[in-house]
Parts: sequence; C-alpha cells; structure tokens
Amino acid sequence: MAKNNTYDSATNTSDLAGTSTRTGSRFSELGSSASGQIDNSPLIALGAGLAIGAVLGAVLPTSSRERELLEPYGRKLSDAGTGALDRGRGLAKQKFDEMAGDKVREFLGSSSTSSNA
Repeated sequence: MAKNNTYDSATNTSDLAGTSTRTGSRFSELGSSASGQIDNSPLIALGAGLAIGAVLGAVLPTSSRERELLEPYGRKLSDAGTGALDRGRGLAKQKFDEMAGDKVREFLGSSSTSSNA
C-alpha cells in the first residue's frame, strides 16, 4: 500500500491558527500572572528587574558613547567612595585608640592600686 505524502494546506493552516491562538492565550495568561505578582510584591519585582539589568549590563559590552558619558560620573563616584573609606578608617582608628587607651589606663590603674595594697 502506498503512503499518502500529499500536503494538505487547509488542515495545516488550521492547525497553525489553533497553535497560534493557544500560544497567544498562554502569553496572555503569563502576562496576567506576572502583573498579579508585581502588584502583590512590587519590591521583589523591582529587585528582580535590577538584578536582570545588572546582569545584562555586565554581559553586554560598553560602547564608546557610554564610556564618554559615564566616565566622569564613575570617577566622581570612585573618588567619593575612596574619601568615605579613608574617613571611616580614620574614625575607626581614632575610636580604637580611645578605647584601647582607656583599657590600658584601666589596666595600669588597677595593677598599681593592687600593688599598693
């Protein structure tokens, strides 16, 4: 018995239309579901968006125009961060010296009183 290899365009077209409709309704449901999730927890959606943006920003190469526009801001941000770290380091060292000095004086003061007794 011979196989029937004829192409039935009418049947195939209706199959494609049905598949297209089903796919469209799935995307519509997905959009509604995503919208509902964003309405329920906007901060999580914001965090996810920022994370996706950061990943895309890290993966995609920078253009010369981006470098030209953002380089001054990067330099300012770097300088501000370095300055803040230096100030924080200085304040931490000062506070540590104060606390250590108090403990040393306390230790020396208690040992001198115990030797006097």
